[in-house]
Amino acid sequence: MVKLVKIFVVTMIAFNVASCSSDGELCVFGTRVSEYSDYKRKYWRSTLLNKSKASKHDLEKCNQEAENVKVNLEKIFLDICSTGHISQENLAYAISIQNNYLSRYGKDSEELKGTIDQIFIRFFINNDSKKASEAYKLKLACARYIPKDGIYYDYKVVGPDSQFYESFNEYNFEQCMLKNNFELIVPTKKTTDCKGIMW
Repeated sequence: MVKLVKIFVVTMIAFNVASCSSDGELCVFGTRVSEYSDYKRKYWRSTLLNKSKASKHDLEKCNQEAENVKVNLEKIFLDICSTGHISQENLAYAISIQNNYLSRYGKDSEELKGTIDQIFIRFFINNDSKKASEAYKLKLACARYIPKDGIYYDYKVVGPDSQFYESFNEYNFEQCMLKNNFELIVPTKKTTDCKGIMW
């Protein structure tokens, strides 16, 4: 009996040594390997022959291009705030944004109906869930740029500087990188976890 217990203990020790998690803990019932995308280590790589990582200059160039598109978006917003219409001067920017972002980036057909002015008004206020009228929300958002009765309002929920438009900037940055022959690489990472009784 003692001999049998010794064999069992030695076998369990050998099993535990061979089966450890990524954290080094011993796994009585074995291990399972998980694989996931490691977005913290993502990077841009050239699609050309050298396959090199994007340089700081490449990233800065596309950051600047994305910022320029955002400036154009702010000009469109100011047009709507001041006159209710997109000016002839900024109409080309608006059409470009509509074709390259609004119609491709999760905007449904209902949101793209009407005049270009109506489409952009919906675009600017669409991320605000408050049940106020479009005109009222737009009025508050415009007062961040153009004072109403001499008062600047601090209404950051809608408009081109709201948090929602981070995705707009990311989209334009990504389009610039793709246009300049770069591809986004997201490395994968493997972890080993202990199995439980039911696994």
